[in-house]
Parts: sequence; C-alpha cells; structure tokens
Amino acid sequence: MNFKKIASLLALSAAFASSSALADDQTVNFAGLTAEFDSIGTVLAGGNDVITFNGLASGTYDFVLTLSGQYTTLTSLTLNNVVGTAYAGGKLLFAGVEGTGTTPFVLTLNGFTTANKPSLYSGELTVTAVPEPESYALMLAGLAAVGFVARRRKA
Repeated sequence: MNFKKIASLLALSAAFASSSALADDQTVNFAGLTAEFDSIGTVLAGGNDVITFNGLASGTYDFVLTLSGQYTTLTSLTLNNVVGTAYAGGKLLFAGVEGTGTTPFVLTLNGFTTANKPSLYSGELTVTAVPEPESYALMLAGLAAVGFVARRRKA
C-alpha cells in the first residue's frame, strides 16, 4: 500500500515539475487523495486564477485547502461555486461539494497582487469522500441484525 502512495506522489511531483511555469489557468490531476498546485511567477490574470482538478469519481466530497503565498491578497476562494469556510490551522474547508465524475472540480481564486510584483502562491487540496445515506442505512441494518442474533442467543 505504501509503495502505491509513494509511486503516486512521485508521478504527481513529476507532473508539477513540468507545470510550474504555467501562467493563469492550469489543470491538475488528483493522485490519490491530494493535489498540489502553484503559481510561481504568474500574475492574477484579470483579478482571478482558475485551477481545474481532474481524477475523482462522482460523489459528494469535503475538500481541505492549504494555501500560502506572498505579494497576493485573495478576496475570495470558491470550489465549484462553494465558498470555503475557516478550518483548523488557517486552512479552508469546502464541505459537501458535488462532483459528477465527468466534469472537473474548479477552484477560483479572486484577488490582486501587492507591491507591483507577480503573485506567488502554492497550495494543496486534500479530498475526503462523504458517505452516502445508503451506507449509514446498511450499517444500521447490520448492527440491528447483530443485536437481534445476540439477544436471541441469550434467550
């Protein structure tokens, strides 16, 4: 299992090594549960940058965004039009973001550069699948069955 994670991270690192010179919009593929991005040397084009994330199946997800930078003041961050909320450690949480599996997740950063210098920022987006209600129903049915069998054996 660890070998697969390491191989995924190496592939992701190689992909980012070739994409760090991109300007404006960029596309990033999820490798496992994490995707990293950066804007080194780019200017917030027209006040916003758009980063597209591919590679997730359809479902509902919670995303945690870790973002750092300099010469940049961000006024808003949205992921598929869901506004991020403050989360532990200065991170942002995008909860309950729906994905179709065919359309990508789109992170939009709105803001401006300071000191007439290119904006420099980098980040990491971590994803967690949100269990469907059917999963909870199945779990409760299983617990009820185990309870029924245990009670029956006592009698």
